[in-house]
Amino acid sequence: ERTEQIQVPGSWCSREATPMPSRTLVVARLLATYAVALTPRLRPRLPPRGATRLASTPTTDAEKAYFEKQDTVYDVDEGAWKNDAFWAQVDAELPGWRTDAALERFRGFCENLRTKPPGEDLFMDNRQQLLSQYVYPGLGEDAASGESVPRGAYPHDAYPELAELRAKLSTEVAAAARAEFDSVLNARPLADDEDGFDADAGEWDPLGLNEEEEDETWQKAAWFGWQFLSLRGAKTTAPKTTAALVAAMGDLGPAHRFVGFTRQKADSRGTVHSDGRNYMLSTLTPVDAPEGCGIFVDDEEETIATGGDAVILDNTYPHYIYNTADRDRICLMSECWHPALAAAERDALATLFAVKDRFTVLDLGMAPWGYGEDDLAKALKSGAVNDLDYWRRLDYEPPKRKPKAPKKKKVGASGRNKKKAAKSRAFG
Repeated sequence: ERTEQIQVPGSWCSREATPMPSRTLVVARLLATYAVALTPRLRPRLPPRGATRLASTPTTDAEKAYFEKQDTVYDVDEGAWKNDAFWAQVDAELPGWRTDAALERFRGFCENLRTKPPGEDLFMDNRQQLLSQYVYPGLGEDAASGESVPRGAYPHDAYPELAELRAKLSTEVAAAARAEFDSVLNARPLADDEDGFDADAGEWDPLGLNEEEEDETWQKAAWFGWQFLSLRGAKTTAPKTTAALVAAMGDLGPAHRFVGFTRQKADSRGTVHSDGRNYMLSTLTPVDAPEGCGIFVDDEEETIATGGDAVILDNTYPHYIYNTADRDRICLMSECWHPALAAAERDALATLFAVKDRFTVLDLGMAPWGYGEDDLAKALKSGAVNDLDYWRRLDYEPPKRKPKAPKKKKVGASGRNKKKAAKSRAFG
């Protein structure tokens, strides 16, 4: 079945002005495509004049093809952000958000989503690289403008809430993930690593976007050698990991994007990039990390090792991971809300992105990041897709239905019993 891309005008538009695809849920090829659409903006960016160039230039044909492919992938989020029907649903789920004094910064964030173009970069004096559309007001480090939120490559020391989270990730969450990962891998084996060249098409296709078969296992997103398995799709084989992560995060999340297992291929490194969203942080909990693994954030290095501390990083700074070992590195990755957000703002953000995911499925007929076909099929069948908690909570469990009363068997009259019944009626 052919899926049309959603064409959204550059200006604020109504739903009627936006041609929509069919409501048929498309998962097979879409999940691979949408994974790229929501993958961090990896394309090398030119820093401001006088700044040190940190973003690496693609050097291989596969890398160049990846960036070219990424440029052509339609950003499905725009189907929500530029749509009146979506914001009407936000109004219904967040009554009063347009006037609540506690959500003034949240309103500014929503205005950026609605009006800013996708992919527009901002280079900050402190070396952060942001996407203008995803800037949450008041989370900067500019005292002159009244913004004095501490920012840094590894912010766990600046916020007690993060220090507590790091300790829990390094202990309870890491132990649960290590105990369950073999079961996860048996149920969801890694995708094949290929060089990315499609001989039939005569072109580089590093993410397998030309493939017809479904990508039912790990997503080959980001750079070559990196794979991601959403915990939403794997939570049936990792229930203790899911429960431990939700408990450790508390009000900090998990946030809406990356929550799952990540694999970095042996003897490889990632591309220097920034995720561009200043309202979230990334966490990496080592599951199986041999000696020789780590990460650089804004030129500051942290090691990633089995039994070592989890890493909490500000992913708005240029960063990249590396694995110099001779075997794969596995981490549990989860994003969390920035601790400078108030509780009401975190709750509003969680609701906003839950409404977006629900809108993507029910109104746009497409599959959002992190949800597999089986999971969505069950949710559609049960009606759970209409429950906002299904989209908000990683540990969502559908309400238990009351068991139906057993049907009473009808006493039928047939054969000999039929004759007895007839006599009974005849002779009283």
